[in-house]
Amino acid sequence: MKLKADWSFLRDAVRKAIRRLEEKDLTHAEAFFTYAKTTEVTIRNSQVLTQNRVDDSGVGFRVAVAGNKVGFACTNVMSQEAILEAGEKAFSIAKVSSEVPHFMLPQGSSPPKVKGLFDPAVAAIEVEEAVDRANRAITAAEGFCKRVIAKDGRFLYESEWRGIMNTSGVDFEERGTRALAYLGGSGKQNGEVTSSCYDLMLKRSADLEPEKLGENVGKKIVDLLNPKPLKSFQGSVIFGPEAVSYQLFDVLTDALKGDAVFAGSSAWANKLGQTVASENLTVIDDALLEGGFASRSFDGEGSPSHKTALITKGKLVGFLHDATSANALKMRNSGNASRFPGGFDMIRSIVGQGYRTRPEIYPSNLTIQPGDKTRDELVSEVEEGVLVESMAGFPQAGSGVISAQLSQAFFIQNGEIQNPVRGGMVSGVAFDWFKKISQIGNDSKRFPHAIVPSLLVEDVKIIGA
Repeated sequence: MKLKADWSFLRDAVRKAIRRLEEKDLTHAEAFFTYAKTTEVTIRNSQVLTQNRVDDSGVGFRVAVAGNKVGFACTNVMSQEAILEAGEKAFSIAKVSSEVPHFMLPQGSSPPKVKGLFDPAVAAIEVEEAVDRANRAITAAEGFCKRVIAKDGRFLYESEWRGIMNTSGVDFEERGTRALAYLGGSGKQNGEVTSSCYDLMLKRSADLEPEKLGENVGKKIVDLLNPKPLKSFQGSVIFGPEAVSYQLFDVLTDALKGDAVFAGSSAWANKLGQTVASENLTVIDDALLEGGFASRSFDGEGSPSHKTALITKGKLVGFLHDATSANALKMRNSGNASRFPGGFDMIRSIVGQGYRTRPEIYPSNLTIQPGDKTRDELVSEVEEGVLVESMAGFPQAGSGVISAQLSQAFFIQNGEIQNPVRGGMVSGVAFDWFKKISQIGNDSKRFPHAIVPSLLVEDVKIIGA
């Protein structure tokens, strides 16, 4: 009952602050607020390192005044006085801020109902139970093979209320839960250590499978033992789901953001309706997916969520928008304002996410439509190439240039995996790779903001160690 009472107080205090702001000379005002309870356990070197139960709540205000000057302020002090003061501070900052062209907030409209976002079992998880699951994952990984070492990991169970209000009629709230299990490790044999491998499970429910997680990591590590150096050549590359979810996902996301399109920094800024990829590639963003890890009924600005077509059989058919980019480009707001974006950003890593920062355009559940080929069937079609399960390196924003070290990869010859690879890189432009996708696997895997399968790409430059 305490959680409900605290949430009711926070909601009512925010509503009073919004009413106070409406009395001022402004054009828009918004408040995003959350109340979250998190149980978290971390793993380091085969042992549980930390175990915590943390409550966090707060509110962030955005206020716009004449000339589209926007100010932001937040607080995690849950008193009526502190919340009112944060709203006033955002207003004061707005008056001395620079213009945000085309700034807009959404109008109030009923959001859809999304199923599978809350599981009371997640909220009921105790620290001791999370510790037990972490230990079971460690045991399963290291029990798979004595050469396996569980290096790091994390079990997290979060129950959250989130709400959004603005001066244009938005007033919504939603309750959700998330459960995450991550385990990383490496192997050691004859004095040689493998590169790191990891696996993760993401659910809205509490039914994570620690033994399966540990066994998956153990198998990945054993598969990397006895690697061989790789020669340089141009050939086929199967990018596994993990590789797709990072570098290729980042390039896709940068090109599809409405603000990048308006600024002209997106490689696809003037290509709506044109073919930009292989006809095998179909991409949607689905915030309405039942039980989706990033599903939601409304986005970080209070815009109703949507299922948005982005690429259909290689043709660019849509972009990701928040209210401002949709206003600037005169397009439909896709509901992609996010308070919890992925990727790495130095400022965000210091300041934090959620109510602590302004929203930015980001996918919810970016989904690549799977094909009908198994992983083994994709491998059988490669005469000479590499299966890349993971790679290290940041893509260049805008250009799509990727030069990535092979972290977990296997050499393929005559349709069979020959050996794990030591060293080596792949190099090229992701936008070219998208056009050279010859097959797509049926092995889709869920990541925080993506659901993606393996992609078989032809004519990729592979650089030997």
